[in-house]
Amino acid sequence: MAAGIAVLSLVTAACAAESDGTTDGAKGGPETTAVADNPAAVTDLVKYTGGSEGAADDSLAPVTVGWVNQQGGALGFPSATDGAEAAVEYINKNLGGIDGHPLKLKTCYVVENEQDGNACGLKLVNDKTVKTVLFGSTITGNQSFLAVNKGQKPVLMANSISSTDAQADNVFIYNGNPSSIFRGLATYLGTVVKAKKVSVIYPQDAQSADGAKVLEQALGDLDIDVKAVGFDPSTTNLTSAAVASGAADADAVIPLVSSPPACVAAAKALDTLKVKAPVVSAGAFCFSAPVAKGLGGEAPQWQQISTQTNVADKTQPDVQAYIEASSKAGLSDQSQSTPDAALAWGLVLTAARLTNAAGGADATAQTIAEQAKSFIGPLLLGSETISCGSDSAAPGICGAQTRVFEYTGNGSYKALTDWLEPSAK
Repeated sequence: MAAGIAVLSLVTAACAAESDGTTDGAKGGPETTAVADNPAAVTDLVKYTGGSEGAADDSLAPVTVGWVNQQGGALGFPSATDGAEAAVEYINKNLGGIDGHPLKLKTCYVVENEQDGNACGLKLVNDKTVKTVLFGSTITGNQSFLAVNKGQKPVLMANSISSTDAQADNVFIYNGNPSSIFRGLATYLGTVVKAKKVSVIYPQDAQSADGAKVLEQALGDLDIDVKAVGFDPSTTNLTSAAVASGAADADAVIPLVSSPPACVAAAKALDTLKVKAPVVSAGAFCFSAPVAKGLGGEAPQWQQISTQTNVADKTQPDVQAYIEASSKAGLSDQSQSTPDAALAWGLVLTAARLTNAAGGADATAQTIAEQAKSFIGPLLLGSETISCGSDSAAPGICGAQTRVFEYTGNGSYKALTDWLEPSAK
């Protein structure tokens, strides 16, 4: 389960919790300059969804889409459902619903095990009113759901933690998977940082080790030397691992850590070694309040690679539009700042776009799938370009671009890049 969280953090790396305090954290990287506002930022939600200003007609039959999310157990992501429900509320009150009809979510939750996905598949795939199925944040249940679906209904995912999701029929993943984000990281390190030597430290669990191998291969394909060193996940001192990885002399350092204790240990180790090279996190968890507390009041001032616009960077025009609209729909500040809610918000509005274009109330699973395949972007709070099916090994990947942000302290971020294409396999 811990390994699943680590992988999920890679593909929900778009946002970070704000932290309080003014003390210096462990800082990585030289002085950097923020890029201009994202020229592909989507701010006109009426135009994006193909809707109309005003409310849906409640007297008309609703248009129903399925919603699968992991929640209700020991590990859950309820803020994703909060974001999805707020998006539905906003669509119905401000964007004319779907062709004038109210949009309705039919929910099903994966609680704790893979078989919960099977139950959701039976519930949603067999419901003739459900036109398409959307996935929120899940680390289990995907495969059993897809085994029931067998390509019958289009499945829209914000992100995926499993490479096999992208190989299933009628699946469309808009914010990438671990492979695409690691290849995006390789692009950044090779073309922007121009690194020749990269240091990687990671916990020695199966999932993290696999991730380190993918990253090593992506960097190796660009002739970048990589030294990846694993460490015992129970250790609280990562200085020896950082030393062994060559962090002090590297051109960039990648700590593949996600739990607050590991983030704190990595930041302290790199600070001890006085690392000046950019430190790039492939997840959002190291910028959380628990990490800030562990470092004396401030999260590490690292860089962060993201598959989505970082909604903590409130200088971004699409983030401003998201905050204004989701607040109007009743999304709480706490949920609003989470990657799960932001990804869900974008996914539901994208589903509305596809359904409107596919015939509105008369849309079918087939016509929605056709619209999903032909959508080329830009994606709301996401990639500038979308290209479903362009990767023959993972045809379900539609959005694979990444951006890099830097945490500057006091809950603030700045964008360091525009959208980057992933390196070739």
